[in-house]
Amino acid sequence: MNFQNTRSGSDSEDTSLVPWWSTMLAVAAFVGWQVVTFKIFIPNNPHPRPIAFVLFWSVMVGLFMAFYMLMIGYVNRDARRRGMSPSFWTAIMIFLLASGIGFIVYFLLREPLVLNCPKCEEKVDEEFNFCPRCHYQLNPTCDVCKHGVRLGDIYCAHCGNALEMAALDIVRAR
Repeated sequence: MNFQNTRSGSDSEDTSLVPWWSTMLAVAAFVGWQVVTFKIFIPNNPHPRPIAFVLFWSVMVGLFMAFYMLMIGYVNRDARRRGMSPSFWTAIMIFLLASGIGFIVYFLLREPLVLNCPKCEEKVDEEFNFCPRCHYQLNPTCDVCKHGVRLGDIYCAHCGNALEMAALDIVRAR
């Protein structure tokens, strides 16, 4: 049995899904809201609220806006990574900004990760055990029933077959 990790890309790609422009937008949104609150809303209000109240709500709204800018960037990168239209999903996020529904809709409808087979470079879903083009084994499977098994399983959960520990040790070593 040949087990191999088929994740394409590096670990840094997975951890940096928020692009630089989204981070800049988040900082600008937070700072911009603070400026609007303290330079426009407070001086023009004839009956100002207590400063602690204004400060709390100003920071909360600013953080929400900054978080949403980060989410727009995340959705843009994640949609591209999953083979979906990044411009369509970014537009959905922008147009549904006020409600935050765009982010929820994206997570409900997003496609699974698309990976490349290490042998033939065919696009395969993350859940595939074998490449549909070259029959390369992508994930560990039971020798008897060919259902996927997890690392550390001693017996197959589907047929009860004792799994080869030597093959599973090879996967753990990688």
